Amino acid sequence: MKFVGFKMIFIIALSLMGSVVNSEETSDFKLPTNFKPVNYELNVTTHLDDKFMFEGVVCIRMTCVGATDTIVLHSTSLNIDTKSVVVANGDGNVIPVGSVSFDTDKEFMNVKSTVNFKPCDEYLLTIPFTGNLTDDVAGYCRRSYVDTESNQTRWLAITYFEPLGARRAFPCWDEPGYKATFKIRLSHKKGLTSMSNMKFMNQINCPSNSDYVVDEFEESPPMSTYLVVYMVSDLVYIEANSENDQVKYGIICRKELANQTEFAINFGPKVLKYHEDYFDEKFPLKKQDMASIPDFSTGSMENWGLVILKDGNLLFDPDVTITNDVYDIAKNTAHELAHQWFGDLVTMKWWTGLWLNEGFAVYAGLRGVDFLFPDSKFFQVKNVENFLLVLDFDSDQAADPLSVAIEKPDDIAPISADPITFAKGPILLHMMNTLLGENTFKQGIRNYIHKYKFSNAEQDDLWCLLTEEAHRQGTLDKNLTVKQIMDPWIFQPGYPVLNVVRDYSAGTVTLTQERYLSIKSNGTDNKTCWWIPITMTTSGDLNQTNATFWLNCENNSLTIPLANDNEWVIYNMQMTVLFRVSYDTRNWMGIICTLNDPTKYETIPTLNRVQLILDSLGFSKAGDMDYEITFQLLKYLRNEKEYSPWFAALTEWRKIDYLLMRTPKHAVFQNNMRDMLSCVYSKFRNLDEKVNGYENINFKRLVISRACEYQTKDCIQRVLDLFRKWIKSVDPDNNNILPKDLKININCYAMKYGGEEEWNFLWKRFQRSNFRFDKIDMIFALGCSSTKSLILRYLNWSLDESIIPRGYASAVLDSVKLNEVGFLVAKEFLYCKIADIYEYDERKGDSLVGYVNNIASQMKTKEELKELQSFIIKSSSYFKEPNSVINQITETIKKNIEWTSKFYNKIVPY
Repeated sequence: MKFVGFKMIFIIALSLMGSVVNSEETSDFKLPTNFKPVNYELNVTTHLDDKFMFEGVVCIRMTCVGATDTIVLHSTSLNIDTKSVVVANGDGNVIPVGSVSFDTDKEFMNVKSTVNFKPCDEYLLTIPFTGNLTDDVAGYCRRSYVDTESNQTRWLAITYFEPLGARRAFPCWDEPGYKATFKIRLSHKKGLTSMSNMKFMNQINCPSNSDYVVDEFEESPPMSTYLVVYMVSDLVYIEANSENDQVKYGIICRKELANQTEFAINFGPKVLKYHEDYFDEKFPLKKQDMASIPDFSTGSMENWGLVILKDGNLLFDPDVTITNDVYDIAKNTAHELAHQWFGDLVTMKWWTGLWLNEGFAVYAGLRGVDFLFPDSKFFQVKNVENFLLVLDFDSDQAADPLSVAIEKPDDIAPISADPITFAKGPILLHMMNTLLGENTFKQGIRNYIHKYKFSNAEQDDLWCLLTEEAHRQGTLDKNLTVKQIMDPWIFQPGYPVLNVVRDYSAGTVTLTQERYLSIKSNGTDNKTCWWIPITMTTSGDLNQTNATFWLNCENNSLTIPLANDNEWVIYNMQMTVLFRVSYDTRNWMGIICTLNDPTKYETIPTLNRVQLILDSLGFSKAGDMDYEITFQLLKYLRNEKEYSPWFAALTEWRKIDYLLMRTPKHAVFQNNMRDMLSCVYSKFRNLDEKVNGYENINFKRLVISRACEYQTKDCIQRVLDLFRKWIKSVDPDNNNILPKDLKININCYAMKYGGEEEWNFLWKRFQRSNFRFDKIDMIFALGCSSTKSLILRYLNWSLDESIIPRGYASAVLDSVKLNEVGFLVAKEFLYCKIADIYEYDERKGDSLVGYVNNIASQMKTKEELKELQSFIIKSSSYFKEPNSVINQITETIKKNIEWTSKFYNKIVPY
C-alpha cells in the first residue's frame, strides 16, 4: 500500500490529542504478537553541547497480524508527548488515538485506538521523542576523550543497543525476533561526522538550524533493533584496500591514533573475505566499518556494518604492543566480523539462543585467525584455555546449563557476560565439526545461512540442517540426529566423566557415565546423562576422532572386548569432547610408564597429554584419585617440549599454590616446582633471546613467570639486572630496553623482588605512558610488590582519581591479592575502607563483590570464613544482595577448607 510522506505524518502528529492511563500488569514481559514492524524511518538530532541530549521522530510501518485495538511496543527513559503520537492507515488517513499509556515495569508503550486494527492491513505509527545522552553503556550514550593537540575534552555520541538498549533511544519492537528495514537520518552540528549501519547517501543543511546538517543513509536490509547503530563524532575515517570490490572497508578512530591502524586495515578485509568463503555467502552490505571508541567499557559490539570496539581492542602501536595483544586484536576483529553473518544476517529468535550466537562467533573467529596465521597454533591454544575454564566452572553443583530460560529482562545481561557462554559453546561446536567431519559441518552451516538469511532462526533449525547434511554425506548414522546428541549438552548443566573399568582376566572394558562434580554431596543427582562419542586407542591410530560407537542414556553401560591386557587404553582422542576420563589404577600406571619414557611420551598426542594432566589433577583434587599417582604422571613434564601440557599443568598447580600460601609447607612446594621447571627454564632463561610464533612466545612468558614466582634465583637475578639496566638508561620512556613480549613478567617480578626504587620508577613510567596496553600491564605489575607500605599506598591511590584514573581502579584491587603480602594488605584495606570503595564505585557495589570473592578465594580456615561472613553481615548495606555474597564466599572457602583438611599433609611429599 502507498504511504503518505514522513513530514506530513509528523505535522499531523503535532496536532492530535491523547491521554496517559495506567496499564494493567501481567507476568509476561515479551511483546504481544499483534503487530509486526516492516520499516522504521528514524530521524535523530544529536546535541553534543552542554545539553547532551537528542530529539527525534520515528515513523514505523507495520502489519497487523492479529485483531486488536492496541499497539504495544517498547519505550523507556524517553520523553514522549503523548498528544503528538499519530496512527494512520496505509492510505495516510489518520486513525484516532484513544489513549497512550506506559508500563514502566515491562518498558511497554501502549497506543490504544478508538477502532480495531484489521489483520493483514498495514499502518503507520509516528512518535516524536526526546532523551538524554547517557553515561551508561545502554541506549544512546556519550563518551569523551582528551585531544592531545589542544588538551581539550572532546565528546562523541554513540548507540549501544544489545540487549535492551534500542528502546532507550527510540520507541521500537525491541526483541531480536522483530526484523525490519531502517531508513536513518542524523542531524548534527557542522564540523562533526555521523555514521550508521548503512552507506552514507547525501548531506543537506538543516532547514530549522543553520548550524546543523542532516546526513541521510541508505535503507538497510531487515535487521533486529539491537544491531542498529549510529554515532556523531569528530573521529577520522581511514579507508582500507578491500578484498571485495563491492564492499568498502574502513577504520574510524581518533586523529592521534591514525598511525596505529595499519594492522586493522590489512587484517580486517582478509578475515572478512575468509568468512565470506567459509559461509559461501557474499557480505550483504556495501560497507563495513570498524570504530575504535574511547572509554567503551563493554569491549565490542557487532552492529551490522559498523562494529564498535574500545580503544586498544582494534588498534595498536607495533613498537610497543606485545604479540599476545596483537593476536587478541585479531581475535576480536575476527569474532565481530563472524557475527555479520552468524547473528546479524541470521539472527536468533530470542535471547535463549545467545549461546549459539556468541559460541559460533568465537569458534569462527578463532578459526579465522588460525587460517590467516597458520603457524600460530592459535586455535589449539585457545581451545585448551576454554577447556580449562569449562572443566572448572562446570564442575560445580550449582552450574547453569548453556541455554537457560529467560523469565525476566534482568536474566539476559548475565548470559551475555557469562564466561561459559563464550567458552563452552565453541567447544561443543568444535566437537560437532570433528565428529561430523569438516566438509559436512561447513556445508550444514552454509545451508543454515542460505536458508535463514535476513530472518531469524533457532538452534533446532541448525541441528536439522546439520542432520540432513550428515545423513546425505553418510557421516552420521541414519537413526541419529544432531538434536538428539546436542540437547543434553545444551540443556543440562555440567559435563560427564567416563568411567573406564577393565576386567583384565576376561579381556573386556566396561564404560559408564555420570556427571562430574568437584565436590560430591549426599543429595547429588546423578541421573543426568549425555550422548558421548567414544573414540579410543591403545597404540595404533592415535589420531582417530570418528566415533566408533556412542554411550547414551538408553545404553548407559557398555561392555566391549579389549583383547590385550598388557596395553593401556586412552579414550577421547585429541580431547575432542568435553568429558573427563577415569581409568583404573593399572591402566593409569601403564600410561605413566609410557609418559615417563623420553623416547615414547610423544606417541600420545599432545592434546591427550593435556587431558591426562587435567583429569589426574582434577580427580585428585576431588578425592577420587591418590595424589601419588598424579604426581608420578606429572614427573614426565621434565621432558615435555610442548606449550599446552605445561599450560594445563601450571594453571592447575597455581590453584594448589594459592591453597598452600601462608602455610609452613609452601616453601617445600615451591622447591619442588623449581625442580620440575629446571629443564624447561634452561631453554628460555635468556630474557633477551627472541622466540617466534604465538605458541612459543606464550610458552616463554609462562615459564619465566612461574620460575620467578617459585623463586628460581637465576630468574630473579636476570629480571632485576635487566630492569635496573632500564632504570639507568637514557630516556627510559622512549627507550624501553625490556623485551616487548616479556615486559609484564619482568615488571611484575622486579616489583616483587625489588624495592621502592624499582616501584617508583615503574610508577613514573605508568604516569607518562600514552599506550593503553602498556598502562594496563604496568597497573598489574605494580600490584606484584611484596612491600606492605607500597601496596597500602597503591590501594589508597586507587580511590583517588587525580592519581589513578577511575577506569584502572578495579585492576589495582585485582593485582595486589596475587601474593601473600598483598592478600593480607588487601583484606585489611577492604575491612577498613569499604565505605570509601562503595562511594568510589558510585554506590553500585559491583567492584565490592569481585573484591570480596578474590579475597575469599585465598581463605582456607574456619576462622577466616567466620571473620569474612561477620564482616559482610556488618557491612550488608554496601551490597545489593548480601545473602548471595555470603553464599558465594561460604561455598568458596568451604571448598578450600575441605581440600586443606584432606590433602594438605599428603600433597607436599610428592
